[in-house]
Amino acid sequence: MKKVIILLVASLFSASLYSQKAERLDFNLDVKSNHLWRGIKVTDAAITAVDINYALDDKKYLKLGVWGGAGLSDADGVHYHEIDYYLNYSTGKFGIGIWDVFNSTGFTGEKADIWNYDQDTTGHRLDLRGYVVFAENFPLRLEYGTSFYGNDLNGKGDQRFSSYAELNYPAIKGKAVDLNIFCGAGFGLTGDSHFYGNEKNNFDIVNVGITASKNINALGYKLPVSATVVWNPSVKQARIQIAASLF
Repeated sequence: MKKVIILLVASLFSASLYSQKAERLDFNLDVKSNHLWRGIKVTDAAITAVDINYALDDKKYLKLGVWGGAGLSDADGVHYHEIDYYLNYSTGKFGIGIWDVFNSTGFTGEKADIWNYDQDTTGHRLDLRGYVVFAENFPLRLEYGTSFYGNDLNGKGDQRFSSYAELNYPAIKGKAVDLNIFCGAGFGLTGDSHFYGNEKNNFDIVNVGITASKNINALGYKLPVSATVVWNPSVKQARIQIAASLF
């Protein structure tokens, strides 16, 4: 598996040099007051998040990339750091991808080893993710994801296949302030628990909320900002997040 990751990274740069199409290479930087993901409070510390990706086709539907996040301070006595690799196909109407998630915050020993992909001891988690938008005149979006390998085991050492499904709808779009509403559930495909909510339950509503977004003028530049309110009924938590996409 170590060789696979090295090959993916090498392919990213060699493809760029071979094709000489620099416009396919891109990266983005976000700043967030905290990090929330599918109802999970990943960290309460402010973070920066970077996405570096290379489009493998002219339409930029198929992308190979690296996503990384770093905390700007400690939270709960630990410092957040994460690096993920992905291969993703997205047209805007539907998409599918494979992610290698490595959030090593608080990890020690074998789990902290970025090259360790042993099923029983790895800190990596492999996810299959996808989405579909129902129709242009009814842009309800269904998202789905399943963990299928790695750091998602039950107490017996078996894979739980923690899964997530979400409905997301743009209630207000194209106005001064856009508003999205969403509701997501976590469950284990094997009938076991899942990592999105209460570890004792197989199925839970874990992510209910709204996101308001708009562009603000800053030094003659339009800066996309958003405010998100999230409730996770399963663990009885709620959070507010402010985020800005710098570029």
